[in-house]
Amino acid sequence: MIRRVIPGIIFFFFLTLLIFGATSLARTVDWLLWPIRLGLIAGLSLVFVWSRWRHRNDGPTDKHAAHEDSADYFLSSVRRWYYGDPKPPK
Repeated sequence: MIRRVIPGIIFFFFLTLLIFGATSLARTVDWLLWPIRLGLIAGLSLVFVWSRWRHRNDGPTDKHAAHEDSADYFLSSVRRWYYGDPKPPK
C-alpha cells in the first residue's frame, strides 16, 4: 500500500509546485534568493579552487601534503581484503 501512496504524494507535491510557481509571490522570492544562490556557488567554487591549488604538487614526502583521509584508509583496507593483499609495511 505504501508503494502506491508515496508516488501519489510526490506527484501531488510537484503539481502543487507547478501551480504556485507562477504566482507573484514565487517571482518575488526568486528575485530575492538568486543573489544568495549565486554567492553560494561562487563561494564553493573558490573553496574548491583554493583546495586544488594548495595540493597541486603534493608528493607523499612533502611536508605540506594533504593528510590521509579515514575514508581512503577504509577503502584501501576493503580493497586489500577483497583481493587478499597483505597489509603494507609501516
